[in-house]
Amino acid sequence: MKFEPVSLTLQVRPNDLDSLGHVNNATVLEYLEAGRWLWLDHHNLRHGQRILPVVARIEINYRREILPGEVKVITKIEDTEKEYRYQAVFCQTVEIFTNGTATIAVDARVKVGFIDAAERTLKSLQDFLEENIAAKALGGVS
Repeated sequence: MKFEPVSLTLQVRPNDLDSLGHVNNATVLEYLEAGRWLWLDHHNLRHGQRILPVVARIEINYRREILPGEVKVITKIEDTEKEYRYQAVFCQTVEIFTNGTATIAVDARVKVGFIDAAERTLKSLQDFLEENIAAKALGGVS
């Protein structure tokens, strides 16, 4: 299955800044999470079904400080043809803009696993995708 990258533009809020006047590292994790939720929504892969995506690991590189202004979070998934059984890997960047030029301030790899919310057991990426396809077929997802 092929999925296109999704882009989210956010405005840095005053409460996102730390005492040095740049975005706090923990807030960057929130930006990345917002990007992943938008990616799921864009591809009609609904959270809140029985099988839920959960973050298992994040590798993050902070390359530049993020100052007040706009940022763009770009989210894509690694090739699902690789047959990851119990995980998906998102590649994400946060771009900042200086004089109209985009620069990567953060890059991250986020490994996501899939959990059956009722049974509390590990499920596969394929199980997650199949559940969403079935929900669409029943009219549960628009």
